[in-house]
Amino acid sequence: MATETVSRNTIGIIGVFLGVISLGMALFHFWYGPLDKQPTLEDAVAEKALSIKERVISKIKGDRTPQYAQTQKTYDKDQIFDFATVGLAFIAIVFAVMSFVKREEKRACIAAALLGVGAITFKFLTLALGAIIFVILVAAVLGSLGLS
Repeated sequence: MATETVSRNTIGIIGVFLGVISLGMALFHFWYGPLDKQPTLEDAVAEKALSIKERVISKIKGDRTPQYAQTQKTYDKDQIFDFATVGLAFIAIVFAVMSFVKREEKRACIAAALLGVGAITFKFLTLALGAIIFVILVAAVLGSLGLS
């Protein structure tokens, strides 16, 4: 009986499995923290505030904005982990759609879709929350420097 259920719902079960892995990866990365050494929040905020201050001063003086050289894009371990998490979540959603189209059991395709969407949503919300906090801190530092 169980073998028959698995063979009838193979695509949906694979989607659920990939969705669970992707959501687990998202939660692990959130709780474990960065895999690579990151600059402290104070350093990042100070660096960004000084960069903004320098650009404002150069604009006031009428200097041209320096052209930045194109650099080769490199990915650190955290970005690769994020790409893998979102990639697995997307594949889980694709498997959920394929399962639905093949008329497999709806519980499997719904679970795969929800797990995939949940993993992507979790990654997006944590990124958005971090960006909002970073902007607030930079604004506070710029305000304390008199550049409000």
